[in-house]
Amino acid sequence: QADTWMAKQEAFLINQDLGDSLDSVEALIKKHEDFEKSLAAQEEKIKALDEFATKLIEGQHYAADDVAQRRALLLERRALLMEKSAVRRTMLEDSYKFQQFERDCDETKGWINEKLKVATDDSYLDPTNLNGKVQKHQNFEQELNANKSRIDEVLESGIELKESGHVQSERIQLKLDEINDLWQDLIKSAEKKGMRLAEASQQQQYNRGNEDLELWLSEVEGQLLSEDYGKDLTSVQNLQKKHALLEADVGAHQDRIDGIRISSEQFVNAGHFDAENIKTKYDALDGRYGNLMKPMSNRKVRLMDSLAVQQLFRDVEDEEAWIREKEPIINSTNRGRDLIGVQNLIKKHQASMSEINNHEPRIDAVSRTAQNM
Repeated sequence: QADTWMAKQEAFLINQDLGDSLDSVEALIKKHEDFEKSLAAQEEKIKALDEFATKLIEGQHYAADDVAQRRALLLERRALLMEKSAVRRTMLEDSYKFQQFERDCDETKGWINEKLKVATDDSYLDPTNLNGKVQKHQNFEQELNANKSRIDEVLESGIELKESGHVQSERIQLKLDEINDLWQDLIKSAEKKGMRLAEASQQQQYNRGNEDLELWLSEVEGQLLSEDYGKDLTSVQNLQKKHALLEADVGAHQDRIDGIRISSEQFVNAGHFDAENIKTKYDALDGRYGNLMKPMSNRKVRLMDSLAVQQLFRDVEDEEAWIREKEPIINSTNRGRDLIGVQNLIKKHQASMSEINNHEPRIDAVSRTAQNM
């Protein structure tokens, strides 16, 4: 009877199935616990059988030698059974730990892959609600930091299994490498996205500065296209004052253009993700600024020409007014009625002629100016 029971237990321990999932391993452990309870339940019977055999041997039973031999064989089989049971229990426990580790790895891998989708998206290319995206990424990084201990626990559990000489050490190492590589990819991707968002924020400020200058350039270009060069001396002088202010304003904006250039170069040298577009925008802006100089100079010259013309018109008007003022005196028919009257008229005439002769260079100067134009 003991031999039959022993054979049945030995057959149970021949099973090499250690489970291929957490649930299956738990089921096998439950079966093994039941098996161990069965072993414990039979222990008293084995002990009683041992004691009975001892009595027969000590009583010098005629079959004492056979009894001793069979008792020794039974006890040896029991010891081997207990040893094999302990070995299988250890193997099942190792299998359970491995399945736990593999489950944790799968869950961690899935979590990391989900986070990688967020970390590797290109939302930074769209400047819409950029501040909100920066804040969201900061929260994302905080989430990663909060879960670092979870990743470390999974890796540490795998290392412990491997260092314990687990039968699945090679597979455990592959899992460790996979999780570690994925985690490092996630960290690097998150850092890269954080840098890209920071670059996008800096570019947004840079673009605002560019846009302000572009608006200003459009206003200046519009003023320089004006065909208004004044209709009289006063309006020309006012336009010149306005143009002088415009020249000063253009000169003052050189610092802002230089600032944009420095920022552009910094973006390019730092390897900004949109460096090419940034440089293109700066080149276009700088080109527009440089193109102001020629039309600004041309307008200044035309206003000077307009001033000269209007000054000539004013001088001509002044001379014509002077001539009209003198004509009545020269064309007067008063010849005097007596000697004293005639003498007084002669003196007045001589004074007028002297004034005319003295004024002649002024007339000549106005004429030469007109001829030179």
